Amino acid sequence: MKLIDNIQDAWRFASIRLAVLAGIIAAWAASDPAGFTALVDTLPAWARPLVGLAVFAAATLARVTKAGGQDAPQ
Repeated sequence: MKLIDNIQDAWRFASIRLAVLAGIIAAWAASDPAGFTALVDTLPAWARPLVGLAVFAAATLARVTKAGGQDAPQ
């Protein structure tokens, strides 16, 4: 396995930030299943399947789009 050249800048990648957020949410769901279920229950039934699709789309777009701005990795 070969790491990317600018691994020290990986925290700046939107996909890494999304992965961290997903990890935090998963940890919360595991530690407080009742609270997580209560949050999910606030969503309409038709919107629940779209959450997974939205997470997938956000992670994919974050990985394949080029970040702009001054602090973007070179």
